[in-house]
Amino acid sequence: MKKDKKRIEDEQWSEEQLLSYLNFETFDGTDVDFHCLYTAYTRMNASVFEVFIDRFKEAGRNLNAQNKAGQSLSDIISEHKKSGDYLAHLAN
Repeated sequence: MKKDKKRIEDEQWSEEQLLSYLNFETFDGTDVDFHCLYTAYTRMNASVFEVFIDRFKEAGRNLNAQNKAGQSLSDIISEHKKSGDYLAHLAN
């Protein structure tokens, strides 16, 4: 982590903030569901991501959406050292 960045622990997200992550658009042809998942993964801690995934599924969205290279979020993050909790949330 960069020295000028502060680590945020136990960050609280409102329902409105979580739901706003369902409304992203793409302009390069990337699958919108993939973009929403990837953006949430990069900005949320694992416990918030778990709640987001529940909202994502309730909205009928696709957890297996792929980027333009044909990779799902699970495919990409399975190689990240600290992605275990995120992968578990995607698998449930």
